[in-house]
Amino acid sequence: MQLTYHTDYALRILIYMMSHPGQKVTTREMAEFYGISLNHLAKVAKALTKAGWLTTSRGTGGGLQLAAHTAHTKVGEIVRYTESRDLVECFTPSTNTCPITKGCQLKPLLFKAQRAFFDVLDAHTVKDLAAEMQL
Repeated sequence: MQLTYHTDYALRILIYMMSHPGQKVTTREMAEFYGISLNHLAKVAKALTKAGWLTTSRGTGGGLQLAAHTAHTKVGEIVRYTESRDLVECFTPSTNTCPITKGCQLKPLLFKAQRAFFDVLDAHTVKDLAAEMQL
């Protein structure tokens, strides 16, 4: 499974924020640190704020902070929020146009693999991602 840049950046934001506990951090600061697009990072930060994992404050001294519960959020929850869950079109009956769906053995295999992927991610929290990091 390949993650989108949106998910990659969401996880990077949370790792960065975890390594700066209690501090307000700007998207510009993180974009410069990671060497990535400020505009894209800002969109991802907005999505994380909308989901309740970050809080924002404007003005002088403003920035982003982790919401209190974010450190204990499972990584799988973040990835489920930022990614489409469908590895293949047949996972969604309303958009499935595959003519071999009835007898296909690939769909259950891929579904099992995806479940295993999320089981691994769900075994770790955002706090775990940054446990050894010193940015």
